[in-house]
Amino acid sequence: MWSNGPTAGTASERARTGHRLAWGALLSLAGSAAVVASAWGSGSRIGAPSYWPWLLTGIQVLALWSAGSERWWGWLLGAAVQPPWIAYALVTGQFGFIPGCTISAAVQANSFARWNGLAPGTTGAPPHIKPTKDPAMRG
Repeated sequence: MWSNGPTAGTASERARTGHRLAWGALLSLAGSAAVVASAWGSGSRIGAPSYWPWLLTGIQVLALWSAGSERWWGWLLGAAVQPPWIAYALVTGQFGFIPGCTISAAVQANSFARWNGLAPGTTGAPPHIKPTKDPAMRG
């Protein structure tokens, strides 16, 4: 999972993280290309097949769940699904998606970097939420 302590940031860990980033970028590019390619042949009135919002939303929900479950790939998947959303916005003329997707990609990529020790001052250990002492906030 995540490493911390004296071995954090070793060459092999940095290489593994680099490979993960490359796969995330490839996945993102492939998803974006699939959205655009399917739109060319689509007879849909919005310009893209109607399954794309469902599929992309499902991937985004999976990413949020996995990040919340401290899986290393959660933040990366969340960042990688944003360019396909932007491609969807472009082919359907729904340009309002673009700012939110851009911000979401930046936040999730930053979280991936922090959790994997790529951001300055991070160890690669996931941040843990401390329980609240406020009784009103406890379920």
